[in-house]
Amino acid sequence: SDKLTEKRTVAAKKVEKDVVASLKTLGMPNVRFQVCMSATESPTPKGKDKVSFLFSANLGSDMQNISQVASGGETARVMLSLKAILSGAMSLPTIIFDEIDTGVSGHIAESMANIMHKMGQQGRQVISITHLPQIAALGQHHYKVWKEDTGMVTRSHITRLSQEERISELANMLSGSNVSKEAMDNARALLGL
Repeated sequence: SDKLTEKRTVAAKKVEKDVVASLKTLGMPNVRFQVCMSATESPTPKGKDKVSFLFSANLGSDMQNISQVASGGETARVMLSLKAILSGAMSLPTIIFDEIDTGVSGHIAESMANIMHKMGQQGRQVISITHLPQIAALGQHHYKVWKEDTGMVTRSHITRLSQEERISELANMLSGSNVSKEAMDNARALLGL
């Protein structure tokens, strides 16, 4: 179990470095992130290490347990960074992100989309459930999911969108129910059309 602790310590330093680098690209230039390991009272089948993540997003603030200090948007960015690193290290063939973009928008959403897109280019199937057009636009395929209440039961539906349907859906995501010409133009631009 001392060998396991040694391996975890080495891996923790690499994870710290990689997470900080990723978070800097996600709009957190002053971020600090540390994997803190302490010994458990008694060994378990998973070893004798208790792992916690310490975090600070801002200059002058102390690092604290991430669960106590990170905002929703900060947590989303840390989770994406960790999952991107771990999926590469474990060679996961498929990864699903369920609204990992909660609490982010604009340029940060675009940066998150680029990370997910890069994961897809590395031989992984990336499925992202999102409400952000910046993320949906970078997907190779776009599916729309909606619910229908029939009075007695609620049914979920999914359909793959054609190119024109995709433009309309992205425009809807951009502007809401009153889709403007500008939103349609912006949707086309997001898709590179």
